[in-house]
Amino acid sequence: MFYGGLMKEYYKIGEISKLYNIGTDSLRYYEEVGILKPKRDQNGYRMYSISDIRTLNILRELRSIGFSVDEIKRHLKDFNLQKTRDLFENAVSAIDKKVADLNLLKTQLLERIEEIDYHAEADIAYDTVEIRQIQERHILKLSENAIRDDDLDFVIKKLQSEYEDQLYIIGNGDIGATIPLDYLATGRYGIFDSAFYIVDENEEFDALLPAGNYIYMTVKGSYAKIPLAWKELILYAEKEKIELEGHAIELYIIDNHDTGDENEYITQLQIKVRE
Repeated sequence: MFYGGLMKEYYKIGEISKLYNIGTDSLRYYEEVGILKPKRDQNGYRMYSISDIRTLNILRELRSIGFSVDEIKRHLKDFNLQKTRDLFENAVSAIDKKVADLNLLKTQLLERIEEIDYHAEADIAYDTVEIRQIQERHILKLSENAIRDDDLDFVIKKLQSEYEDQLYIIGNGDIGATIPLDYLATGRYGIFDSAFYIVDENEEFDALLPAGNYIYMTVKGSYAKIPLAWKELILYAEKEKIELEGHAIELYIIDNHDTGDENEYITQLQIKVRE
């Protein structure tokens, strides 16, 4: 910005707006919060000095790094070389944390893609009774009564709220719920007494799903199929004289958080066999 070969002493708001590609509303806001302090000419127009331009240079650069307007205002109030260095050092630490968080998110997303792809492509025997050996599983558990489709999602959300750093919902096949065995015996198939989330062995947990043989079925399709599937499992156990213990377990491998098509739902039903 030169005028007749010399730098001007003051610049109008339109000139500053054009130079920095910034809206006049933003410039007025920076004045309002006390960062910029333009003078007024005889007609009341804002006139920005070289000092304002220097401040705006600093402000724009610090904003691009990620500092808030309040942080920048505090810094500009009384800053020197050491304080600028400290500011950048804090920014590096914040960036390191963001990178770590993004890497964790990337890992989780890749795991969720793998989980979805596996169940979309694997040769799984759906709607068939099996007996499987399952290892001990660590879980985070919330004991609360719930009814399918009415408030089970709410209970799962409450569980997630307690463990936000560990639990995600979309693409997560490790979320489930438990049903007391006597509920199944009396035909109460969609009433649960807890929701849970299976965690890795090295993560915090507050309950266990014990190791052992489980009578097992993978159901594909609407939740309307599940009561009949539970009946089939119970009848199979009675026919084969298999004693059951613990709670009935539903694992929501693919559910209404992953797809709006009920035909794509995949639910695993499990009950531990008494040893």
